[in-house]
Amino acid sequence: MKSSKARVVIVGAGGHGSEIQAYMRELLRDGWDGQFLGFVDDAVPKGRHRNLEVLGTLAELASNSTNFLMDLTYLTAVGDNAARRRIVERVTSLCGGQVKPWTLLHPSAFVGEAVEIGEGTLLAPGTIVTSRARIGRHCILNVKASVSHDCEVGDYVSLNPGVTVCGMCRIGDGACIGAGATVINGMEIGALAVIGAGAVVTRNIPPGVTAVGVPARITKTD
Repeated sequence: MKSSKARVVIVGAGGHGSEIQAYMRELLRDGWDGQFLGFVDDAVPKGRHRNLEVLGTLAELASNSTNFLMDLTYLTAVGDNAARRRIVERVTSLCGGQVKPWTLLHPSAFVGEAVEIGEGTLLAPGTIVTSRARIGRHCILNVKASVSHDCEVGDYVSLNPGVTVCGMCRIGDGACIGAGATVINGMEIGALAVIGAGAVVTRNIPPGVTAVGVPARITKTD
């Protein structure tokens, strides 16, 4: 991200937003030459909110001039995958595609060769994506999450802190992998599945279910 001169707003002025603000400051210290404008949130009043500067609602953002919106980018700061998807759809609806998703790679993140990172995705401090892996759009790879070679991670996926995804795995759209969970080589996790914190996935997990434990067992079906 160092070479990007993006103008960035963060959508979501909660706890995750506060973390992303800290990451933005790290980028600036690391030489990023973009501009961080502040936060947009439909549920938080305009002005100073704790340590965050809230610019207004999404509708207020969209009401700005075409010149202001030109080259403006955004990153969602909402952990819930379904809510994050709704925000992206709302930004697109209100701004007509003028405001583009922005991808944040923390300076301490490692991205290897032949890796594809989708737009609007966050790689938090200490994340690792080794080689020949694809990470989808609007994903969150949280602190010290790792994805190994030849993996495919869908759109709107959350890998919580300390998640380990071993090689050649497939993770479907909207899946959520809990903190400290491990997905062993070659496993498939279906769309919208939830893997509990600390679980070890040793078999394929169908779409829309919840699996917990060591080894991970399905405890809830959609």
